[in-house]
Amino acid sequence: MRFFEELDRDGDGQVTLEDLEVAMRNRKLPRRYAREFMRRTRSHLFSKSFGWKQFLSLMEQKEPTILRAYTTLCLSKSGTLQKSQILTSLESAGLPANEDNAVAMMRFLNADMEGSISYGHFRNFMLLLPSDRLQDDPRSIWFEAATVVAVEPPVEISAGSVLRSALAGGLASALSTSLLHPVDTIKTRVQASTLSFPEIIATLPQIGVKGLYRGSVPAILGQFSSHGLRTGIFEASKLVLINFAPSLPEIQIQSLASFCSTFLGTAVRIPCEVLKQRLQAGIFDNVGEALVGTWQQDGVKGFFRGTGATLCREVPFYVAGMGLYAESKKLAQKLLERELEPWETIAVGALSGGLAAVVTTPFDVMKTRMMTATHGHTVSMSMVAFSILRHEGPIGLFKGAVPRFFWIAPLGAMNFAGYELARKAMDKNDDMAAGDQISQKKLA
Repeated sequence: MRFFEELDRDGDGQVTLEDLEVAMRNRKLPRRYAREFMRRTRSHLFSKSFGWKQFLSLMEQKEPTILRAYTTLCLSKSGTLQKSQILTSLESAGLPANEDNAVAMMRFLNADMEGSISYGHFRNFMLLLPSDRLQDDPRSIWFEAATVVAVEPPVEISAGSVLRSALAGGLASALSTSLLHPVDTIKTRVQASTLSFPEIIATLPQIGVKGLYRGSVPAILGQFSSHGLRTGIFEASKLVLINFAPSLPEIQIQSLASFCSTFLGTAVRIPCEVLKQRLQAGIFDNVGEALVGTWQQDGVKGFFRGTGATLCREVPFYVAGMGLYAESKKLAQKLLERELEPWETIAVGALSGGLAAVVTTPFDVMKTRMMTATHGHTVSMSMVAFSILRHEGPIGLFKGAVPRFFWIAPLGAMNFAGYELARKAMDKNDDMAAGDQISQKKLA
């Protein structure tokens, strides 16, 4: 309770991100640890603070790991650490074991007047660290924080890193699209016609395998280019925001980067989407015919039909999907009382992507109707929406929701969980860089 009161600087029973940043600065810890601590502790995605109950819940999750780390130190018979035990611990870890370092480490953890470190001192420091750092040698972590002046360098925007992210994202999306294209074709046929999902399934023998893969070429090219561009812009946008607006909460950084990348990436894909859906709906027989036919019927504008509906579908999907993923992951961690395994993270990503896809299905239905509309007729989102509501009722806006769920879920696992796993890998790289600082100090 005393440590919570120390964090709660104004004594209102709530700890804010600013309070955490002050605590990190006082302990020479990276500022990003404050955002990580807030993300793990707050009660919901949009909360800007947390109370004692949430703090206690996080402390109970981390306590076993911290206690195991404490018992690995050279403790006295009373279970505390005095200067001599700290010197022994440093020596056994291969760190510079001199009196100055031992005194610095004791002062760092606010040793009491008797000149000893208790478990409480050690636990309060370790609580502020991200979960992945708790697995490291506690002697190294403590020594580093107490004796190395940590200065966070600005995050560099590496062109090579952004290009690699774009290429990986594009290839992964193209592969998923090629494997799941038949499901997308079924969804498009349900949405473009008055037939129900079971009725479309009954016509599969007539459609055949070739029919299910109609439009796969523009679909794969469109996904490769747009998702590659979206992934690259997403990574670059995050780095720019972290550099120029470091005080922004993580959810705002994710949302802004998602908005910019989705908007630009989707705009590139729309012509391919038009060709794909016209082929899937059976309006044209091959890509060449679709290109020529669309040009003759509607000109350049025909390739951008349904742009508004597509953006209204994609932007909320990625922005809201990231939020749903973050909250679902946090709920799963609280229920399991541990960090999620990689396969569990992927499962949460798939479920979040699938649910976000169902919620945005009305815009997907409107987009499909606009892109497959009879040539020569001007259609708008409002016209399509009113027509669906008048002839098919509200349920008509959710046509194809089931195949859309199973089509998007694997993509959600890749988009949401993939980014989370990549972010953890980057954090580990940061920790390795900090370890290099310790090595340099040893040599000195």
